[in-house]
Amino acid sequence: MRHPIVSCAQILYKGHGFNNDDIPEKLQSFSESLHYPVHDAWVHFYEEDEHCKIYTEGLALYLEHIKKFAGAISLDRSVGWSDNIEDQKNMNRVNKHSRKVFAENGIPYITNVRFGDKKSYSFCFEDIPQNSVLFVGAHGTQNRADYKAVFFAGICATVERLHPKILLIYGSVDKRILSLCIKNDITLVQYLSQCSLAHKSYIKSGNSLISSCS
Repeated sequence: MRHPIVSCAQILYKGHGFNNDDIPEKLQSFSESLHYPVHDAWVHFYEEDEHCKIYTEGLALYLEHIKKFAGAISLDRSVGWSDNIEDQKNMNRVNKHSRKVFAENGIPYITNVRFGDKKSYSFCFEDIPQNSVLFVGAHGTQNRADYKAVFFAGICATVERLHPKILLIYGSVDKRILSLCIKNDITLVQYLSQCSLAHKSYIKSGNSLISSCS
């Protein structure tokens, strides 16, 4: 029997006034949710652009599906730091539009902050509330030194400009990010990526892949 894959909250640092109700207990990727739904999880879009493009560009077709879940993380189309600035702005508009769509349809959501290098800072933080709960996707940013440098700089800019009370990260969290959150008394929560779960949190049984929140 095929079991659904979910990623569970791992609290790395509790800031002042932390409340468990402020964070999702579980995350499930959108593509996984289509076939093996876990309705008390929040749906995320931290997947390859090529894999989820058909869903993100036709988001309205899936709103009734998403409404069945606890909530959603806003879209994560790549604001690639090596892409030209107009492409970055276009992807940022797609991500921003998803927040509007979720709000208009009564879907609880958490804002995903997607940035490139410092050229994107003039637009990628627009209309994101201060002192709020924010998500950032780290998956795929830790493979090379230049990727890590751009990602950490973006985290620093997020903290400096938005002052989040809780920072949720999907994927790897390095020690510099933990230190930054402790210094600024920001609750830091990690959710393992689906790739990490495949290596660390599963039991193979025939063709089954089982992960749990225990």
